[in-house]
Amino acid sequence: MNKRSFFSFLLVLLTAIPTVSFGWGKAGHGIVAEIAFSMLDKSTKDKVNEYLGPTTIEEASTWMDEVRKDHSYDYMKPWHYVNILKGKEYAETSDDNIVNALNKAIDELGHKDKLSREDIKKNLMIIFHLAGDMQMPLHCGYASDKGGNDVEVQYLGRKANLHWVWDNEMIVSEKITIDDCLPLLKMYTKQEIAALRRTDIKSWIYEPRALLSNVYDFKDGVIDQVYVDRNKKVVETQLLIAGIRLAAVLEEVMR
Repeated sequence: MNKRSFFSFLLVLLTAIPTVSFGWGKAGHGIVAEIAFSMLDKSTKDKVNEYLGPTTIEEASTWMDEVRKDHSYDYMKPWHYVNILKGKEYAETSDDNIVNALNKAIDELGHKDKLSREDIKKNLMIIFHLAGDMQMPLHCGYASDKGGNDVEVQYLGRKANLHWVWDNEMIVSEKITIDDCLPLLKMYTKQEIAALRRTDIKSWIYEPRALLSNVYDFKDGVIDQVYVDRNKKVVETQLLIAGIRLAAVLEEVMR
């Protein structure tokens, strides 16, 4: 095998390996950030942008995934998810998980006058990311399969894992954008939107957990277009809810 053929073979091999993922992919997190910003008043937007500096809201939303390459941030790895046994409800714990990480970032920003600008920016980027992660069902899933990362599937004929299908594949292959998500607001009454905006982080687990039966509803490791069609609106709705909740938190911490 010549050098060119070897590298071509290596590229095919690498792209065939199921990806282990940790949150909505870049597309999903970007959509959540866009939705949130579309709902903010100018004052809140200006304050967020001031603290983010040259970092865009899209970059802020994916920062926690980007820094995984830096082992000095390994302590953040458990912050992306919470594991709850099937049929059980979340019980408060001091363990590192997404609920406690989000609450900690919100609490710290409640005392901005005691933080450096660098720490304010860091906490904002944590909130941008985790508010999105929390609404992806498999981030409130089961430890037994690492939130679907250990579930190998064929997604429309391609190798993947279940977590990556929900994080990225359905968003990208279905070309989901903010324009698909925002119109879903009409499904909700003003009272329902107000309820979604409550910054009771523990309660945010309910919607994604209720969707896990949909997530695992496929046979023989095959995810086909029927499954995708059935769950596309679910993905769009969860992205919308994440955006609504991110906006609510940003308004609270930027007062």
